[in-house]
Amino acid sequence: MITKEYSEIHRARFGYLMKRIKNSPLYRSKLDGMELSGVTLEDIHRLPFTTKKELREAGQWGILAVSKKDIAQYHESSGSSGIPSIAWFTRNDLIRGGTQLRRTGNGLTSNDLVLNRFPYALSLPAFYIQEAAWQAGAGIVPSSSRNTITHYPKVLELISQLECTVIAGLPREMELLAETARLLGIDCKSSFPHLRAIWVAGELFADARKRHIENLWGVPVYNFFGSTETGNIATMCSQGSLHISEKDFHLEMLELDSPTPVEYADLGRLVVTTLSHEGSPLLRYVNEDLVNIRTEACSCGHTGRILTHYGRISDLFYRNGVYLTAKDIHESIYSLPNVPAAWNCLQTADGLEIRLDVSDGSLNIRETEERLASSLQLAVNVVDQSGMLLDPAQLTQQEASRKPVYII
Repeated sequence: MITKEYSEIHRARFGYLMKRIKNSPLYRSKLDGMELSGVTLEDIHRLPFTTKKELREAGQWGILAVSKKDIAQYHESSGSSGIPSIAWFTRNDLIRGGTQLRRTGNGLTSNDLVLNRFPYALSLPAFYIQEAAWQAGAGIVPSSSRNTITHYPKVLELISQLECTVIAGLPREMELLAETARLLGIDCKSSFPHLRAIWVAGELFADARKRHIENLWGVPVYNFFGSTETGNIATMCSQGSLHISEKDFHLEMLELDSPTPVEYADLGRLVVTTLSHEGSPLLRYVNEDLVNIRTEACSCGHTGRILTHYGRISDLFYRNGVYLTAKDIHESIYSLPNVPAAWNCLQTADGLEIRLDVSDGSLNIRETEERLASSLQLAVNVVDQSGMLLDPAQLTQQEASRKPVYII
């Protein structure tokens, strides 16, 4: 479905996409021999899908659709679901990504100072956040995760001393920072009076997880949905809805067990066509995410479609004729009275084994099993791994790496 508000822009950008997509070696080969003259957005169902396997086989240069002189940045995913996904970005791509993020529910102003906890490495989000801040005239505190310079106590110190107004990072980083604060005797709700919002991306973000992190920090949390290959697809509003950037993407859903497109479904596999991306455009890319896309009025005033993310297709469980998504599991665990500091789970012959690390050691296994089994509607075996899934000593470690000293 194409929203009426954006239909002409949508169609025009699709036409431009089809003119330039053959600059990519992957699509020059993939579309070879197809009659594409006169193809419009209404004909998109006639065009082939693009799979993650094809992108990986094409390699770094096989997906590049601009000349090397137009490249601004190269990015890779963390590879959490396998081989890293890759993408090229022009300067226009980065500017557009920053503009999309600025549509979040709380926005940014020149009075903001944003602590950017996303990794400043090959991953994309840190640079989108930085671009959004610069466009708004806001300042940036680059505090990359996964390094030995900005360790957790140092980041908490920076938030306080620099009077940061926004923190951006993975949802897990927000949880770990809050757990570090607890271990150090710091109350996140009262110790950072200038903090007004948290921005997250890069992980499944169920409603219960949103409420949990907001309860830890005492400020609203806003999520962004996208991927390295596509850039940011949807931005969360003040009401907690993910609104699609309709001008930049054409989204479809497929049935769970077939390549049949569906317009309306409770759950479908996401297919993404990047209408405006220049560096490495994608045509009908099946990105392996499970989503629901619906058209409904939002009290924030946005009139476009709303997207709900349910996790990866690889994380989908099927039992007794019912699908259980990663979102279902997240909603149940983050709705527990005592949310664990760390957890993981695996499928068993009978149901699920869920391993929990409760920071204060107060886990009641029987009560938790009953609550989770009732919520998930299947057998649950809870394993107490308190003190084993998360090492408090690593969180509170304050030894930072230093430059070498050559003259003593």
